[in-house]
This record gives sequence, structure tokens and C-alpha cells, in this order.
Amino acid sequence: MTNANPVRVLVTGFGPFPGVPRNASETLVHNLALRAEPCTEGIALSTAVLPVCWATAHEAETAAVAAFAPDAVLHFGVSRRAAVFEIESRAVNICGQRPDAHGRISPLAPLVRAGAPLLTPTLAPLHLIRALRRANVPVQLSRNAGRYLCNALFYRSLAREGDGGPLAAFIHMPIMEDLSTRSRITMTEAVDAARILVQAAAEAVLRAKRQTARHSRSRNGNGSQTFHRNGRSGGAVRRECG
Repeated sequence: MTNANPVRVLVTGFGPFPGVPRNASETLVHNLALRAEPCTEGIALSTAVLPVCWATAHEAETAAVAAFAPDAVLHFGVSRRAAVFEIESRAVNICGQRPDAHGRISPLAPLVRAGAPLLTPTLAPLHLIRALRRANVPVQLSRNAGRYLCNALFYRSLAREGDGGPLAAFIHMPIMEDLSTRSRITMTEAVDAARILVQAAAEAVLRAKRQTARHSRSRNGNGSQTFHRNGRSGGAVRRECG
């Protein structure tokens, strides 16, 4: 992928939380950053590890977005029941009552006051799934991002951005560090898959920008620096996530 103005992709993971002393999404993000250069022609990549903290996770993600100004954001987290990559197709405006890494529980209230009951990703899940399946990476679509920090971060990220903001997606992966895990992927395979998702996200950004430019020219003959966000929803995988 060649582009004079590189597509900017931010990838986030989470730190440890109760029952998960080593978060595989944090390991994934660190390894992805170490292997960024060979696969990122036309892509500027940034990574961030977010605290599993009801009070500060969203603020940390917001700061990373403000500092890097990404065109797309890929959020990663772990799920106790996941055996493969699971691409989330929605986030709900509900806050669970599980303690965070500091033992604190969020007040029982909507994540965003007067927010929509659910929001769908602005980076199409089926586009990401197709990219992974072409590389024979085991992946499935999910309609349940849980009620923990993963869902909270994803919902707030989608609610904050509005039209013209970065495309966003959330991907759950197996815990992997647990010897009893059902994981069908290794960490090396997970990092390779994340690189594929970064490429797929950049392709979606470029496609959205081209579509917006064509739409703008058809209306007034001028290009546009903003682009439409193209969310999709789909099938169901119900499970509890962390």
C-alpha cells in the first residue's frame, strides 16, 4: 500500500485485571509495536496499553487518540470464552458491576447519559473477518462485547467520535496465558493476525475517503478531507467477556 499521506492506525490493548494477571492483548500490542516496520508501507502505526480502570480507561484512550490523530482505531481485549479472534458487532450502553484492576466497581448507570442503547462499529466487522479468513486465521462475529471495560471503552469510543472521526472496531482474543485456555491460536499467530487487521483497517479508511471525495465532487465539485464512517452489524456469538 503506497500513499503519500500515510493512513494512521492506533491499536490498543488492556493491562491486567482480576483473574487475568497477564493480559494477552497487552502482549499483543507490545509485540505488534516491535514488528511494525516491515508491514506498514503507507501506514503510520501507534499503540497504547490502557488501564483496566473504570475511572481512567476512557481518558487514557482519548489521550492516545488526541496525541496521534488516527484514521482508524483497533481495540483489543481478552475473553474467557474466546478460542479464536472475535470481531464485535455492537456495544451497549450498559455498565457491569465487576471490579476493575483496583477493586473498584462502577456506579450502576448508563455509560453515556441519554446515549443510544447500542452502537455499531464504524469499521465494518465483516471486512475484518474476510481479511482474516483469506489468511486462514480462525475468526468469528460476536454480538456480545460483555459488560466490562471492553464494552465500556468501545461504546464510549463510538459515542465520542461522531461522523468524520476515526473508524473504530473491537476485537476479542483468547486469554492465552491460562494453561486451561481453549485458544486455537498462538501469540505469534495473533500478532500476524493483528498486522492483517491493521492493513484491513487502512484499506477501509482509503475506501471511505475515496467514496466521500466522489460524493463531495458530485455535489459541488470539491474534494473533502473528511470521510464517512461505514459501520456494519451481523450474526451472533453470545458470551461473557473481560
